[in-house]
Amino acid sequence: MTPKVAEKSESRSARLRVDSNVPAPELSDQDLVALLRSRDERGFDLAYARYAERIFGFLVRLARSRAVAEDLFQHTFLRLAERGPSLRTDSDLRAWLFSVARNAFHSHARALAVAARAEPHFSLDEASVGPESGLALDELEIALARLTAEDRELLLLVAVEGLSPREVAAMLGIDPVVLRKRLSRARARLADALDTTHGPVRKSEVGR
Repeated sequence: MTPKVAEKSESRSARLRVDSNVPAPELSDQDLVALLRSRDERGFDLAYARYAERIFGFLVRLARSRAVAEDLFQHTFLRLAERGPSLRTDSDLRAWLFSVARNAFHSHARALAVAARAEPHFSLDEASVGPESGLALDELEIALARLTAEDRELLLLVAVEGLSPREVAAMLGIDPVVLRKRLSRARARLADALDTTHGPVRKSEVGR
């Protein structure tokens, strides 16, 4: 279950209290961008319905804290409400939302002076990943939690959310060739992490 986006003003309460379980009509993301640019409130409503659950799941896994993920989730969709009218006509809405979400996470980490890759370990518990988060306490989740934030981010964006390496490379501001090398190393480290929790795992099982 995804959290509600806090109201920015009374006049926008209906727009910001959308139930993400309601399926969006079969409009393309480019159609939603056009609605957002024209300040049609349906653009925000439909973008929220389409991507809220995915963005929240991404943030819970990335931040490894439901409370932090909720704050970053609020930031992401409030930013969409604010910046939607100024999106370019050719904007990739999915990539834009994930970019805002990941940038919010990294800003949060910097503000706390926490280098995620320096964390020695992490133990999953009900406070960070509970029934409402939609995540299972299984070997894959535990293995992901053992990776650095950088590795976890790449695997979540490509293997879980389905963004192409080229899209993620553009998001991170790096060459696609460099991205593919980083992704390959991240998959290898995930396979190693899975080995320690559930015996040898073929690399084909952790991504293509």
